[in-house]
Amino acid sequence: MAIDTEAGQAAPLVMAETVRSEDAITVEVAGDIDIATSSRLRAELQELLERRPAAVVLDLTRVSFCDSSGLSVLVQANRQCAEAGIDLSLAPSKVLLRALELTGLLPTLKVVTPGS
Repeated sequence: MAIDTEAGQAAPLVMAETVRSEDAITVEVAGDIDIATSSRLRAELQELLERRPAAVVLDLTRVSFCDSSGLSVLVQANRQCAEAGIDLSLAPSKVLLRALELTGLLPTLKVVTPGS
């Protein structure tokens, strides 16, 4: 779990659906995605994907930490979307982008810049 150095505490995971149209849903995710929060992220993404939108954008630009359990959730969501014909895009924070690069996951995920 990452520690917020200013507060001395872990940054809680916050998720909010920010944009929704008939075809696409954008969800903002902020805070830490780790062993303590990844199951919640997995459950909320599963619920979202059950609605069968044509496209989902995960705005992860405010994610301050992501461990292997969080990366696993993103990979599983990517696989579920591919199988269901849902276009999944990730807009990662610098921290998350670096984790994707270091783990070799970057080529397997559709990464976009925020607002594109």
